[in-house]
Amino acid sequence: MRGAGMTVDDYAAALKDILSAHAQPALDRLAAIRQALPPKARRVTVGVHPAQDGDGFFDVVVHLEGPDLYVLNKAIAPHRVLFEVKVVDGKMQPDVPMFDPDEVDFSVNDAIVDSCMAWLEGLWRQLGGVGLPAVVFGEEGYGSVASKPLLP
Repeated sequence: MRGAGMTVDDYAAALKDILSAHAQPALDRLAAIRQALPPKARRVTVGVHPAQDGDGFFDVVVHLEGPDLYVLNKAIAPHRVLFEVKVVDGKMQPDVPMFDPDEVDFSVNDAIVDSCMAWLEGLWRQLGGVGLPAVVFGEEGYGSVASKPLLP
Protein backbone atom coordinates (compact mmCIF):
# COMPACT_ATOMS: atom_id res chain seq x y z
CA MET A 1 0.00 0.00 0.00
CA ARG A 2 1.45 3.34 -0.99
CA GLY A 3 1.15 6.08 1.63
CA ALA A 4 1.57 8.99 -0.79
CA GLY A 5 -0.77 11.82 0.10
CA MET A 6 -1.55 10.53 3.59
CA THR A 7 -1.56 12.89 6.53
CA VAL A 8 -0.15 11.83 9.89
CA ASP A 9 -3.74 11.31 11.11
CA ASP A 10 -4.59 9.14 8.08
CA TYR A 11 -1.46 7.09 8.66
CA ALA A 12 -2.09 6.70 12.40
CA ALA A 13 -5.66 5.53 11.70
CA ALA A 14 -4.44 3.02 9.10
CA LEU A 15 -1.78 1.68 11.48
CA LYS A 16 -4.33 1.41 14.31
CA ASP A 17 -6.56 -0.75 12.11
CA ILE A 18 -3.67 -2.95 10.98
CA LEU A 19 -2.29 -3.38 14.49
CA SER A 20 -5.77 -4.15 15.85
CA ALA A 21 -6.13 -6.90 13.25
CA HIS A 22 -2.91 -8.45 14.61
CA ALA A 23 -3.73 -8.08 18.31
CA GLN A 24 -4.64 -11.70 19.02
CA PRO A 25 -1.40 -13.22 17.71
CA ALA A 26 0.55 -10.62 19.70
CA LEU A 27 -1.46 -11.42 22.85
CA ASP A 28 -0.78 -15.12 22.30
CA ARG A 29 2.96 -14.42 22.04
CA LEU A 30 2.91 -12.28 25.18
CA ALA A 31 1.09 -15.03 27.07
CA ALA A 32 3.72 -17.52 25.87
CA ILE A 33 6.46 -15.15 27.04
CA ARG A 34 4.82 -14.91 30.46
CA GLN A 35 4.94 -18.73 30.70
CA ALA A 36 8.55 -18.95 29.47
CA LEU A 37 10.07 -16.16 31.57
CA PRO A 38 13.39 -17.31 32.98
CA PRO A 39 13.71 -16.85 36.76
CA LYS A 40 16.63 -14.43 36.34
CA ALA A 41 14.65 -12.01 34.14
CA ARG A 42 14.31 -8.67 35.96
CA ARG A 43 12.43 -6.48 33.50
CA VAL A 44 10.69 -6.60 30.13
CA THR A 45 11.27 -3.96 27.50
CA VAL A 46 9.26 -3.87 24.31
CA GLY A 47 11.02 -2.06 21.51
CA VAL A 48 9.37 -0.45 18.55
CA HIS A 49 12.07 -0.58 15.89
CA PRO A 50 11.28 1.55 12.81
CA ALA A 51 13.54 1.37 9.77
CA GLN A 52 16.20 4.05 9.58
CA ASP A 53 14.87 5.26 6.24
CA GLY A 54 11.43 6.24 7.56
CA ASP A 55 9.77 4.28 4.77
CA GLY A 56 7.20 2.41 6.88
CA PHE A 57 9.03 -0.81 7.79
CA PHE A 58 9.10 -1.64 11.50
CA ASP A 59 9.21 -4.43 14.07
CA VAL A 60 7.89 -4.69 17.61
CA VAL A 61 10.16 -6.95 19.68
CA VAL A 62 10.23 -8.06 23.33
CA HIS A 63 13.58 -7.87 25.15
CA LEU A 64 14.36 -9.18 28.63
CA GLU A 65 16.74 -7.54 31.07
CA GLY A 66 18.82 -9.28 33.72
CA PRO A 67 22.04 -11.27 33.89
CA ASP A 68 23.18 -13.04 30.70
CA LEU A 69 20.96 -11.37 28.12
CA TYR A 70 21.69 -14.03 25.52
CA VAL A 71 20.29 -16.81 27.72
CA LEU A 72 17.32 -14.71 28.83
CA ASN A 73 16.27 -13.72 25.33
CA LYS A 74 16.90 -17.21 23.94
CA ALA A 75 14.29 -18.54 26.40
CA ILE A 76 11.61 -16.40 24.74
CA ALA A 77 13.06 -16.41 21.21
CA PRO A 78 10.11 -18.09 19.45
CA HIS A 79 7.72 -15.46 20.83
CA ARG A 80 9.76 -12.22 20.89
CA VAL A 81 8.55 -10.64 17.64
CA LEU A 82 5.06 -9.28 18.29
CA PHE A 83 4.71 -7.56 14.92
CA GLU A 84 6.92 -7.42 11.86
CA VAL A 85 6.64 -5.73 8.48
CA LYS A 86 8.48 -7.61 5.77
CA VAL A 87 8.37 -8.44 2.08
CA VAL A 88 7.29 -12.00 1.27
CA ASP A 89 7.25 -13.11 -2.37
CA GLY A 90 7.37 -9.47 -3.47
CA LYS A 91 4.39 -8.39 -1.33
CA MET A 92 4.23 -6.41 1.92
CA GLN A 93 3.21 -8.56 4.88
CA PRO A 94 1.13 -7.07 6.40
CA ASP A 95 0.13 -4.49 3.82
CA VAL A 96 1.08 -1.32 5.73
CA PRO A 97 1.39 2.08 4.03
CA MET A 98 4.88 2.63 2.65
CA PHE A 99 6.50 5.98 1.93
CA ASP A 100 9.23 7.61 -0.04
CA PRO A 101 10.90 9.46 2.87
CA ASP A 102 11.56 12.46 0.61
CA GLU A 103 7.87 12.85 -0.25
CA VAL A 104 6.23 12.91 3.19
CA ASP A 105 5.74 15.95 5.41
CA PHE A 106 5.68 14.18 8.78
CA SER A 107 7.92 11.79 10.67
CA VAL A 108 6.75 8.32 9.69
CA ASN A 109 8.92 6.81 12.42
CA ASP A 110 7.42 9.03 15.13
CA ALA A 111 3.92 8.02 13.97
CA ILE A 112 4.89 4.34 13.99
CA VAL A 113 6.26 4.51 17.53
CA ASP A 114 3.31 6.50 18.91
CA SER A 115 0.80 4.12 17.30
CA CYS A 116 2.63 1.01 18.49
CA MET A 117 3.00 2.36 22.03
CA ALA A 118 -0.76 2.90 22.26
CA TRP A 119 -1.38 -0.58 20.81
CA LEU A 120 1.01 -2.19 23.30
CA GLU A 121 -0.49 -0.37 26.26
CA GLY A 122 -3.88 -1.83 25.34
CA LEU A 123 -2.48 -5.33 24.83
CA TRP A 124 -0.64 -5.17 28.14
CA ARG A 125 -3.77 -4.14 30.05
CA GLN A 126 -5.78 -6.86 28.33
CA LEU A 127 -3.18 -9.49 29.24
CA GLY A 128 -2.69 -8.20 32.77
CA GLY A 129 1.07 -7.90 32.31
CA VAL A 130 3.66 -10.66 32.52
CA GLY A 131 4.60 -10.43 36.19
CA LEU A 132 7.64 -8.19 35.78
CA PRO A 133 8.14 -4.45 35.47
CA ALA A 134 7.84 -3.48 31.81
CA VAL A 135 8.37 -0.53 29.52
CA VAL A 136 7.83 0.19 25.82
CA PHE A 137 10.33 2.39 23.95
CA GLY A 138 10.94 3.75 20.50
CA GLU A 139 14.34 2.94 19.08
CA GLU A 140 16.63 5.89 18.31
CA GLY A 141 14.37 8.22 20.32
CA TYR A 142 11.48 8.10 17.85
CA GLY A 143 7.99 8.89 19.13
CA SER A 144 6.54 11.77 21.11
CA VAL A 145 7.93 10.22 24.32
CA ALA A 146 11.10 8.17 24.78
CA SER A 147 9.39 5.37 26.71
CA LYS A 148 6.28 4.49 28.70
CA PRO A 149 5.75 2.05 31.54
CA LEU A 150 3.43 -0.84 30.69
CA LEU A 151 0.92 -1.31 33.47
CA PRO A 152 -1.52 -4.20 33.85
